[in-house]
Amino acid sequence: MPLLQVEKVSAGYGDMQVLTEVSIQVSAHEIISLIGPNGAGKSTVMKAVFGLLKPWSGSITFDGGNIAGLAPYEIVKTGMCYVPQVANVFTELTVEENLEMGAFVLDDADVDGRKQEIFELFPRLAERRRQKAGKMSGGERQMVAMGSALMLNPKMILLDEPSAGLAPRVVDQIFESIVEINKRGLAVLMVEQNARQSLEMAHRGYVLANGENRVEGSGQELLNDPQVARLYLGG
Repeated sequence: MPLLQVEKVSAGYGDMQVLTEVSIQVSAHEIISLIGPNGAGKSTVMKAVFGLLKPWSGSITFDGGNIAGLAPYEIVKTGMCYVPQVANVFTELTVEENLEMGAFVLDDADVDGRKQEIFELFPRLAERRRQKAGKMSGGERQMVAMGSALMLNPKMILLDEPSAGLAPRVVDQIFESIVEINKRGLAVLMVEQNARQSLEMAHRGYVLANGENRVEGSGQELLNDPQVARLYLGG
């Protein structure tokens, strides 16, 4: 039984259909990358999974339970967290305060222990724990956003364009952190424009185009597929 099962989900905004019977699976401890051109529906999949958009049809199950149509705060309680591409930190709060905000359902006894685990994963945040998130670099803010989501010790984390707008050196650091998060037992579903690098680290990937499934396979299979390379990887 996959940890996350999205089965023939159609969804959109108002009268505009974006997704047409999209299906994906994420097993426990997997990194799954969703790739495709702009407008393919990748972020819409994430929003439907996390309850930010109600599916028109199809089913979404997580950890054996139906989550289609649940509110995001209810989905968080099932063990799933989401890091959006933008507006993902409280800019006027410090690093430590952002982490504490992420732990809103934990009791006080657990918060300090979780913060220490986040600081071990992101040593830069430990150094900047009293700095306001709005004064940090883009890469550091992304670490704060991921750290806040991880405070709840989820089973799975959704990442929407984690490398967007970051310098190549910082992108490498963020991707290394994602691999480490996965090694610690979390499933990862990520949307990423940096398709080639995301597939290199992913166990499996799905290619979406025009809101529909196009190709799926292991990360290496997609990297080696000439059609995928030509259409979606720039080579």
